[in-house]
Amino acid sequence: MKLLLSALLIFIISCSQQTGETEIFTLPPIEIEQIMQISESEDLLLGSITNLLVDSEGDIVLVDGSQRTVYAVASNGDFIQQIGGRGSGPGEYEFPGPMALSGDNKLHLFDFSTRNMITYAKENGRWDYHSDFAANFNEYGFFSLFFPVDNDEYFVVTNPMQIDSDDESIVRKIDNSGNIVRDSVYTYPQNERFTITENGMPRMSMTIPNIHRQGRFNVDFDGNQYFGWTDSLTIFRKMVNENDFQPAINLDIQNLPFTNASRDSILNRYENILSDNNQARRDLISSFPDTKPIYSDYKIDDEGRIWVQMFNDEEDTDWMIFSRDGEPQHKVTLPGSNRLRTIRHGNIYSVETNDDGLPVVNIFAIQS
Repeated sequence: MKLLLSALLIFIISCSQQTGETEIFTLPPIEIEQIMQISESEDLLLGSITNLLVDSEGDIVLVDGSQRTVYAVASNGDFIQQIGGRGSGPGEYEFPGPMALSGDNKLHLFDFSTRNMITYAKENGRWDYHSDFAANFNEYGFFSLFFPVDNDEYFVVTNPMQIDSDDESIVRKIDNSGNIVRDSVYTYPQNERFTITENGMPRMSMTIPNIHRQGRFNVDFDGNQYFGWTDSLTIFRKMVNENDFQPAINLDIQNLPFTNASRDSILNRYENILSDNNQARRDLISSFPDTKPIYSDYKIDDEGRIWVQMFNDEEDTDWMIFSRDGEPQHKVTLPGSNRLRTIRHGNIYSVETNDDGLPVVNIFAIQS
């Protein structure tokens, strides 16, 4: 039976109590201290960092998207290995995409080129090829996000293969052979998209975080599931072995206005796409809203706290920290252009580009 998550959320909202509008941006800042920086070395040749994970032992896995390479680095910054390699053989990949760690420190990597899900098992501090299977996009659509769960199964967030104004994101569960275990675990419309047309035909469809309302599905380190829409600060959680979602955060927060600065920032960001397509520029401008969504993304740390990346008046974002029970606690503003990737072992792991144009990993310790 197909479960429409949107209907479930409406029901839960109606049954929950709003806590009243809160001055989120006046929360006390949490103190952080930079304890390490990982940059290019003789063994670690970095062109970009498109993904970063930290395992239960503190070791770091990096994907260099520009060079299509996966590296492992120890918690003290020492180089461990290149995981897998370029090619089409066992444990090899052509275009490494999303990746995730399961509770047993297995690394799961999806190769966009071959459509293989590759698993590496960690033994004696190193990851070696374990298994792989081919994803069947023709059966359940394209996915760029997945979460491993127990029994070597995965939640995959899938989208149709063709551009459609009525696109839906469907969360499915598949096994380690690529077969569907449960179809339409959740279904929710991605009902706000911007489609670039050329000669009357759709060429590219995208969502822009500070314009479009988006659904965000997530799974924490303990396997609990989360869902929220970015235009309200209500994020739901379904605990392991429970049947229903309950509000994890439920605050009545006003959306900020979509300003001229927001407009200019977006037009500059997509200039390379819009420069030769005046119709696309006009369509994008006509789609600008009066207010922007409340948040862009959220992450859950290994203590169960929820970190929400909220838009502020400066056309930028701050990270707000909520307790496991949904109480606002602190805010964090990372220095410079650091982009937060994960929070684990009491540390914040972020990525920025240095003065030489090279990516670096910055590790900040959270001061209690």
